[in-house]
Amino acid sequence: MILPLAKVSGMHGRSQLRRLSLAVFAACVFANGCASSPAPRQLIDARAAYNEARLGKAAELAPAELHVAKVSLNAAEQAFQDDPDSAETYTLAYVALRTAELVKVQAETKQHKAELDQAQRELDRIEAEEIARARRELSRAHDELANERRARVAAESREHDALQKLAEAAALSVKEEARGTVIVLPGSVLFASGEYQLTAEARTKLALIADTLRPQAADHEIVIEGHTDSRGTPLANEALSSHRARAVMDYLAARGVPAASLTSVGIGQARPIADNSTAEGRAANRRVEIVIKAAEPR
Repeated sequence: MILPLAKVSGMHGRSQLRRLSLAVFAACVFANGCASSPAPRQLIDARAAYNEARLGKAAELAPAELHVAKVSLNAAEQAFQDDPDSAETYTLAYVALRTAELVKVQAETKQHKAELDQAQRELDRIEAEEIARARRELSRAHDELANERRARVAAESREHDALQKLAEAAALSVKEEARGTVIVLPGSVLFASGEYQLTAEARTKLALIADTLRPQAADHEIVIEGHTDSRGTPLANEALSSHRARAVMDYLAARGVPAASLTSVGIGQARPIADNSTAEGRAANRRVEIVIKAAEPR
């Protein structure tokens, strides 16, 4: 009970007032109220940093580090209770603040690492799928190429067999050269001397040739070359050979060989295969050659 000041007088009153003041001060100190110092800024920040870390990812990703931060904060709190204004209080509060901030950084680092690991796993998965897809496509392309090669070899074998049968049936010369397969038709079989109209025998042989070439012509370039001996002028021989080559080409086209695959050219006397000084040599030089050029490799 607080006495009115008017009644607190004299020596006895002053002594009673002193005792009352001491009692109030002791009660305030005991209750950590009136005489307590405010917490240092570092300690306040340390509390906030710890709570932020505790409520964030640290509890899940860095529990051990969060415990260390809690121990550090408890030490700072205890120092503050023991001596609010001591250097130790400020030091421990600073350590607690930096420890709590470090926990947040460690948790964020682990979070980022987990995200990077997840992204890397996704990239690895995509890469593995792309590699597997590329291997499948490569295998499929390899199989297709192998099939095409087998088909081409089979087709070439059939063509070769067909030409050999043609050579036997029509009594023609069929030979393999670097430029392709060459069917040689003697001029005496195809034309009368100095003429370029096909004979009846020529039409019979060319009909057999057309039947053989028709199935394979689309995949080849077929060149009909006209050749003469050296008698006459080079200009006249070139014109005659050109007309004869054109006559053979037109007949093959009329028998169903694709015209787009056919070309004719007059060589004249420029490429003899025998000696023009003999009758036999000149007869050999008077010829038409059907050149079936090798198919372009794929």
